[in-house]
Amino acid sequence: MAKDRALAKANAISVLGVVAPPPIHVASPHFEGSLASLFLCVKERRIDLRDVPLLPICASYFEYLLASPKINLEEAAAALTALAYMIERKASSILPRWEEPEAPPDEQLELPEPTIHEFDLAIEALEQWQQERAAKFFRAPGGGPDAYEVPYSLSDVSLPDLARAFERLLARAAPEPIESLAKPRRSLAEGMQAVLLALTEEPRTLEELLLPPYTRSEAVWWFLALLELIRLGRVSVSLEGDEPTFARAN
Repeated sequence: MAKDRALAKANAISVLGVVAPPPIHVASPHFEGSLASLFLCVKERRIDLRDVPLLPICASYFEYLLASPKINLEEAAAALTALAYMIERKASSILPRWEEPEAPPDEQLELPEPTIHEFDLAIEALEQWQQERAAKFFRAPGGGPDAYEVPYSLSDVSLPDLARAFERLLARAAPEPIESLAKPRRSLAEGMQAVLLALTEEPRTLEELLLPPYTRSEAVWWFLALLELIRLGRVSVSLEGDEPTFARAN
């Protein structure tokens, strides 16, 4: 008896590897046959499910289940599995697929025409202003061996030493002549050139470098030029006794 039951169960296994669904006949304009045959055709991609209405097939099978006095659970499970598989495949085929648009090829950008010629007048004016400013010798922040800072370090020479030397220089100055206001003033750059001409490699005092006659304004102009050359590292200053001496830097 057990052998007959096993044989009957073996015969119920379909070629699909599952228990064969009940013999439900499907009739449509593009397919006619059993549910098992429809399942096999769909699995092997031999039929387009978009041409087969699945709603009436599912409805007919549910009516079949309700009307059957005795239900074989294995057959019912096989049928539901086949129907679920086909519904999923049909939904996948009819749902829209969102494909990212292909990125357009990179177009070679055209370089704009150079427009620097439109600023020729502005560039020329800036260069002229820079030359005029340089003639008056505005101090550059990065000039010299060190950045400009106050107080400026002169090793063994202190600022009071320089101040005393400058006071002695002013004491020897001649009275200021009356000058016209329209008379052009000398720039600091011109004073630096004059100081460099007076300096030698041999250290000399301030009084030995600037010989009279000179006015107080000329002494101030000459001394400021000397300080700027010291800052730029072109003049070395040292102390001999209590007197600062100056020479061209090596």
